[in-house]
Amino acid sequence: MSDSDELRFPIDGGCFGCSPTNPVGLRMAFRRDGDAVIARYTIPDHFHGAPGIAHGGIVASLLDEVSCAAVYFLGDRYVVTGELSVRYRVPCPVGAPLDLTARPVDEAARYAVVEAELRQDGVLVAQSTGKFFFQERAENAP
Repeated sequence: MSDSDELRFPIDGGCFGCSPTNPVGLRMAFRRDGDAVIARYTIPDHFHGAPGIAHGGIVASLLDEVSCAAVYFLGDRYVVTGELSVRYRVPCPVGAPLDLTARPVDEAARYAVVEAELRQDGVLVAQSTGKFFFQERAENAP
């Protein structure tokens, strides 16, 4: 698999973030970029908070999803989010292409620590650090 190949979870469990079949989800897709997982996403207007500005919960969801994908696609481990700390730097626009990057930076016996960032035209919009706890694969897990 090359870095340019689109990465998808092997099981479509209907996940809000990554399932291509969830009709109200984000339907994110990922790629590998060396030691990181990346995604490009444009937040639709119906996910705005203030007019023209993405709701903070959607921004956090994007960072959460790319972080979980980084652990899975780089380490072949399923995870659930234990903690996610988000720092919002500037308002995040809707309707504009956004670039997300996540990379695991540490690992303990039960979890991985992942740092992620979201940029728009190279400008840092938001960043996160989180603990993602390892899970056995559930039958319906993405």
